[in-house]
This record gives sequence, C-alpha cells and structure tokens, in this order.
Amino acid sequence: MAHALAGTPVREQDIIDIQTIVDAYFDNVPDMTNPTQLVSFGTSGHRGTSVDGTFTDLHVAAITQAICDGRKQFGAMGPVFVGQDTHALSQPALVTVLEVLAGNGVTAMVDCDMDFVPTPSVSRAIIRYNIQHDVKADGIIITPSHNPPDNGGIKYNTIIGGPADTVVTKWIEMRANEYLTAYCESENFKRISVDNIEPTAQVPYDYKGLYVEELSEVINMEAIKAAGPKTLVDTLGGSGASYWKAIKERYGLDLTIIHDEYDPTFSFMTYDHDGKVRMDCSSPYVMKSVINRIGDFDLAVGNDPDYDRYGIVVSSGLVSANSFLTMAARYLFTTRGWKNKGIGKTVVCTTMIDKWAASVEIPVFEVPVGFKYFSQLLFDGVIGIGGEESAGASFLKKDGTVWTTDKDGIIMALLSMEIMAVMGKSALKMADDFAENYGEPRFGRIDAPCKKEQKQILKQLNAELITATSVDGDPITGIRTTSMYNNMPIDGVRVETDKGWFVARPSGTEDLYKIYGESYKGDLGLVALLTAGEEIVNAALNGKIDAE
Repeated sequence: MAHALAGTPVREQDIIDIQTIVDAYFDNVPDMTNPTQLVSFGTSGHRGTSVDGTFTDLHVAAITQAICDGRKQFGAMGPVFVGQDTHALSQPALVTVLEVLAGNGVTAMVDCDMDFVPTPSVSRAIIRYNIQHDVKADGIIITPSHNPPDNGGIKYNTIIGGPADTVVTKWIEMRANEYLTAYCESENFKRISVDNIEPTAQVPYDYKGLYVEELSEVINMEAIKAAGPKTLVDTLGGSGASYWKAIKERYGLDLTIIHDEYDPTFSFMTYDHDGKVRMDCSSPYVMKSVINRIGDFDLAVGNDPDYDRYGIVVSSGLVSANSFLTMAARYLFTTRGWKNKGIGKTVVCTTMIDKWAASVEIPVFEVPVGFKYFSQLLFDGVIGIGGEESAGASFLKKDGTVWTTDKDGIIMALLSMEIMAVMGKSALKMADDFAENYGEPRFGRIDAPCKKEQKQILKQLNAELITATSVDGDPITGIRTTSMYNNMPIDGVRVETDKGWFVARPSGTEDLYKIYGESYKGDLGLVALLTAGEEIVNAALNGKIDAE
C-alpha cells in the first residue's frame, strides 16, 4: 500500500537545506572503521549522503584519484569527459573531480556553456571521440540518478562509453579505500585548487549541440515533426532540460516543457510511493502532475536528473517500463531493418519480451541487473536494444551502429513520439495486442527485511537451498542463480513456474532484499506469488544459518 503522502506535493518541512548538506560534504571525514562509510560501487557507481558521511569531498577525491591511477590499464590515456546532474551535491563534487584530474595532469572535457551534462551525452561523447582518435578517452559522471535530493553519486564510464564492469569498479573501490585509509596520515591526493587550474587543463566541449544534431541518426525526427504529436515534457529539473529546449528548436517539435528551472531542492516534486522525495520518472506517484494534465496532450514524457531513465504517459496513465520496452523492441525491429541483432533484457524484465521474440525468431540476451552488462553488446551491435525493468534503455542508430552504451532516457522518450507519429495515437496501447496473443502479466516488487549476513548468503545462494516444490500452488519449473546469457551470477535467485516467476536480490545499501515478480494470474496472483517468494527465500536463508 502506498504512503499517505504518495503523489502529493512536497511539504516545506521536507525540503532540503542546501547549505547544510554542502557544508557536510566538505567538513565530514569518513570513519573507515564503519563499513557503511567506505567507498562501495553498486550497480551504478558509489552513492551516499554527506550528512551521514557516505558521500564527501574525500570520497570523491579518492575515487577520482583511483580512476586516474587505473585508467591507463583500463585503456584510456586521452581526456576524461565529465558530466554532472542537478543534485545539490553534484556541483561541489564536480569541483573535486576537476581538481584531482588537474592534479594528475588529466585533461577534462567540460561543457562549453558551463551547463549540466546528462549521462547519455557523456556516453555519446566518449564514443564519438574514440571513433576519431587513437588515444582513447573515458568518462566520469557525477550523479546519484533518481535518488532523493540530499544524495550524491559518482560513476566511471570506460572507453566504450558505458558503465565500468565489476572487475574495474572493484579495482577502483579498493584503491579509493586505500587512499581514504591513508588520508589521516598524510594528504595523498594529487590535487590543484580550482582557482589555480591552468586553462589548458580543461577543454570546452559542445556536448549538447553535437548530441542534439546527431539525434536524427537514431530517431525519425522528420516523422515526429510531420505528425506533430502534442507532447508535454517534464524535465523534472534534471540535467537535460536545456537539451529538450534545443530539440524543440532544432527539429520544430510541438513540445510543452515544464519544470525546466534549476532547483536542487526539487521542491516542485510529488512524493514517491513510500513518502520519499525521489525523482523516479517511472513512478506514477512522481509523475502525478503530468498524469493529471495528460488530457490536454497526445503524450507526455519525463526523465530523471541524469536522464538515463524515461517515463511515458498516455491517456490511460503511465506506461510501465516493461510494457514500453516490449513495444519499443517490436517497433524497432519492424521499422529499422536490422539483421542478425538480438534483444537485451535483465533477469528481472518481463517474459513478454521472450514470448514475442520467440515468435519472430529474434534471440534474447538475458543478463544480470545492471546496464553495464549491455554495454559491450550494444557497442558491438550484437543487440538492437537493451533495457531494464527500471526504465533504463538504449538502442542502436538506424543503420545498426552504436549510439550510446549507457542508458538514454531522451531517445526512449523521443521513440515514444516516433511510434505515435508513425503508427497513430493508439500505438502506445500495443499492450492490448500482446495481451491477446501472449497473456496479460502483472509485474511488481516488494522489499523484505534482511540482516547483513543474510544478504551475503542470498548473494551467493546455492539453488539447492530452495526446498519448495511449488509457488502459490504452481509447480516450480526452474531455479537458477545465473543469467541465461553467459551464466553470470545474478547475485540472488530466480524461481520459475508456468504461471510466473520471482527473483530475490539483496539491496546494496539497505538491510533488505528485493523480490521482483511477474504473474500471469492477475493482481491477486501477483500478490500471492510475491508473498510466497518471500516465504521461500526466508526459509532458505534461515535454513542456511541454522545449518551453520
């Protein structure tokens, strides 16, 4: 059940104090005896808050120094493309990153307009640069994605433009923590004060201009302009607000753009499902103000602060990421003429994708949770589109070559306009067609409490610990702890029946685990499946602990 505040405007008492969190960013020193204050890369970089000492100037300096130490062995000896979103902590973190890069003699590619730079624009810039140069560039993106306004985050993108894989992030994590541990003994970062950085250490780069101009290579902009769908764009105060303005002007689209002013408090937001302020454009509660206005538009779209997620709203409401990913795949493979391409999905994405793909003989590449698993597949053109249930996706250019290898919420939003322009206003209701042919699944997620030792057990769970033989009366047909593609660990367990499936994975930041599930038995069936899933996983965890 949603929180009482879900979907309502943020109250004044819940608006963050910018000065307090920025002061804490510079003043707080992480306690290296406290595991929660160590550098820790999750599925998408290191995240935390300054007030609790998990995201500070020292964290960012140590991570950047570690990247400088290792980037040569990661294949990068050229400049670093630097992007940042509109979270309050992203601005002081940007200064930290630039100071450490300058101290290490690494050239930073900074926005020529001193504007914010979204995640997909950094990925695109790396790919664009490296096609033209033998000495390769990489990237640093300062963002905690859709997380609450007081959060900060930083991630590293490699020379192929996408998020670093686990081997690289573990190396950076270990190196950064070594720097933090040694910090009390000596100042060991190579760093130049921002006021003393030589102008040559920072090269202005036209991120926005180049990205916007190239959009016609990946999206049928002519069709959108010709059909002219009346579209409401909620920028959610994010890093791509000026990109939408440029897109409107460059391509002559009928866009009404809202929430495009910089407000790091995000005071214009509505509360998410749990009563927290979270800029998740795939949440109907976050997108409430847009949903309320959809009657005046053909379509509405939104993006999170770093623009690696998308939200699509039609007359019937918010389109689920699972539904749109399936629609997008069908449309792209129907219109692009791609040959010998597959579809990428994570282990917690809908099986609707598998059913449709099987019907048209397109291979599916199922990977663990994390867009980094799609990066090489997109770069090599093995998959035409790769997407997550959490509304992160990207796809190839029209000619079947790489666009971005990180999530791109802008092109996904534009693709919804293209689909409507080419196929008509009812096109985004294609879910009805899928339901008729393949069934109508219900997808959901719940969280369950989980102690640290239990989280570690779940992450490395042996499938044999699952002793149940059925889920909600349906026989279990499969139990696995690895992905279908390359048998990679999914850091949890997947249990399947003929009527649905669930996946249990530990949270990287909280004492809980997440249970994702999909049921072809309706809403009540989904509730029963998730409830049974929690019972089955708890029994396995408790049985393991009792045995020890």
